[in-house]
Amino acid sequence: MPNQEHVTLLRKGTQAWNAWRFKHPALKPELRGSIIRTSLKSVDLSSADLSDANFNNTELSGANLSSADLSRAKLARANLSGANLSSANLATANLSGANLSGANLSGANLSGANLSGANLSGANLSDANLSATILSGANLSDANLTGANLSATQALDTNFQKAIFTQTHINNWKINDATNFGEVICASCYVQNHLLECYSDSRKLALGGFNQLFREVA
Repeated sequence: MPNQEHVTLLRKGTQAWNAWRFKHPALKPELRGSIIRTSLKSVDLSSADLSDANFNNTELSGANLSSADLSRAKLARANLSGANLSSANLATANLSGANLSGANLSGANLSGANLSGANLSGANLSDANLSATILSGANLSDANLTGANLSATQALDTNFQKAIFTQTHINNWKINDATNFGEVICASCYVQNHLLECYSDSRKLALGGFNQLFREVA
């Protein structure tokens, strides 16, 4: 159960919430299972327990959610553009249709999450766990996937245009002819746990070459 005082305070909006957090930096917000519809642009929810919380359609652009527990959270169509989600736990969360453009998801756990149709353009997903994640129809153009785990990821009709794939781990993922790898950057990656050199100087790999490489191991 959430702390009802914390829920009431958060529903007052970003200004009241951030002022309270500034005064009580050592307190961990307990908001698990809560339903929030308040506009929370630039809110500080770092390290908060937001597991099972419902933030569907919520304004969270520029929010600080670093190290927060968002496991099983509902964030469908939420605006998280420019948000800091570094090291956050988003395992099995529903982020379908969410706007995560320019968000920092470095080191985040997104295993089993639903990101279908989400906008992740320009997002930092370096060292993120995307195993068994649904990325179908998502836009990851210009995203940084350096060191990310894409094992068993579903990426049908996904746009990876100009994304960085260097040192990614790719095992048994699902892609199709509409998965776009145009101008991706990949010096090397791990395919079925074997290190493969894509090319030596980090130039953009031609679409055909990358398509062939990844479709052979899909």
